[in-house]
Amino acid sequence: MSKENHPENQQVESSTPLMVPVFGQELLRDLILPDLLGKEEPQILYWAGKQLARKFPLTSIIEIVNFFKDAGWGHLALIRENKHDMEFELSGELIKRRYELNSNCHFQLEAGFLAQQVELQKKLTSETLEEQKRKSHTVFFKVQWDLKDSTN
Repeated sequence: MSKENHPENQQVESSTPLMVPVFGQELLRDLILPDLLGKEEPQILYWAGKQLARKFPLTSIIEIVNFFKDAGWGHLALIRENKHDMEFELSGELIKRRYELNSNCHFQLEAGFLAQQVELQKKLTSETLEEQKRKSHTVFFKVQWDLKDSTN
């Protein structure tokens, strides 16, 4: 077989995105990681979200929203913004399913990711607080910063 005909060297073009069952993500996120990380899991995942954001620096809120969708984290929407903070709502079937399957679920990976993306965009040290709304199957994130605490 010639080098260009070898399957490893051929590019596959696809007009449809690869669909992966959510069950695999649930196994990792809600069953394996809690066992591996123990009681420090929320703090570690917050840090991991920040690290992930550094690997995927985004330049706008629209890019962040699209990243959440592409990562299978749910539908993210900016609810409001002022000079000290912004609020986001995370919703969708995936969020509803996580609430139903795991009474101890949290969204600290997403919170850390949001904190770091906003920090990169605003060049101000940022942190994110998570507020779960189980009845409405949503999560609210409040990203806040101090105008005096520049990252430059």
